[in-house]
Amino acid sequence: MCRRLSIAILTVVLLGTLLWGCAGTSDIPGTTMPPTSGTSSATSTTTFQPPPEPTTTTTELSQAERLLRGMTRAEKAAQILLIGFGGTTPSPELRAFIATHPPGGVLLLESNVASTAQLRRLTEDLQGMALKASPAGLLVAVDQEGGTVQRIHYQVPDVPSARVLGQTSTPAEAAGIAAETATGLLSVGVNMNLAPVADVVADKTSFLYRRSFGSDPVAVSGFVTAVLDAYQDAGLISTVKHFPGHGSARGNTHSDVVTSDAGLKDFESIHLPPFRAAISAGVEAVMLAHVVAKAYDPDHPASSSAIIVEDLLRDNLGFRGLVVTDDIQMEAAGGSSGDPQPGEASDGAAAYAVSALGAGCDLLISTGSLAQQQAVIDAVVTAVQTGTIEESRLDEAVLRILEVKLRHGISKPD
Repeated sequence: MCRRLSIAILTVVLLGTLLWGCAGTSDIPGTTMPPTSGTSSATSTTTFQPPPEPTTTTTELSQAERLLRGMTRAEKAAQILLIGFGGTTPSPELRAFIATHPPGGVLLLESNVASTAQLRRLTEDLQGMALKASPAGLLVAVDQEGGTVQRIHYQVPDVPSARVLGQTSTPAEAAGIAAETATGLLSVGVNMNLAPVADVVADKTSFLYRRSFGSDPVAVSGFVTAVLDAYQDAGLISTVKHFPGHGSARGNTHSDVVTSDAGLKDFESIHLPPFRAAISAGVEAVMLAHVVAKAYDPDHPASSSAIIVEDLLRDNLGFRGLVVTDDIQMEAAGGSSGDPQPGEASDGAAAYAVSALGAGCDLLISTGSLAQQQAVIDAVVTAVQTGTIEESRLDEAVLRILEVKLRHGISKPD
């Protein structure tokens, strides 16, 4: 009896020793043991600790995030502006403005262009001023659609209107012209074209009729994607417009408040397909119209409607790129359709800028005076300070702008 008890005790002791020796290499699913750093697992008494939560360091931030972190709130507010200006050379006032708050970019109009040499000097001068003030550089944009909407007539082909192309050529032929246009624009320092027009327009009285490729959404989609591909292959930033379809409404947002009575079915079957095609083709920017699309949001123009920007464009269509507004100085956006007077500030345009940014737009076109541009910057800064707009929304917009600039070599990495 005593002998049996002794054997049992010995067996228990031996089993315990074996189990202790195997503890460092457990085969229990889901169990992980820490590395021993040369110490035998049989003798280690280290308790396993989970790895610390990763912390974001400067080296882990993207180039765009690093540039963003170096900006003041006013500098960030200036980055969301694509501004117009007068003259073929930078005025002292424009130089001072860029030195203080370099904007996201400039929009060239026909009055800014006199010759090839002059245009190259102008864009080089503007970029030099901007890069001296900030590593972000400038988007240099133009409306170079074709037909009557061609701001530059040097180094680029004379492009027929979109309607003529749609009626007399193939998408491949339009792409060939677009490739020449892109090469010419880039050679004079223009890096962004506010084209092509993706509106489907059947109304011959519409101001967009000649600027549209046609009234068939399938045909328009084919021309839009062909032109986009050509621009993108050349390295030119392109912007399809005017989302969600200015062709669905009568009237001109430059001088009137414009409302679209088109229903959801019409948008889905007629007006949205070319924009869907452009997004699938990788377009980098989409311009929002100031049209009130009642089917989506009866209370706000598309460019200040979170329903249209966030729900429709981003969530439904899956667009992740740069959302651009049409000119906030237009009548439909609360600005003035007339030429701004020196020193005049448009409270309406500044207020609209805050609404558009809050709705999800990233880059705001503003062709007003420098006083009006400053009013927009001040309004955005105040909106962030008072909590009307979350600073994260402003940061999101600027980050998208910086990412585009870095992708195209416009910004200087820090």
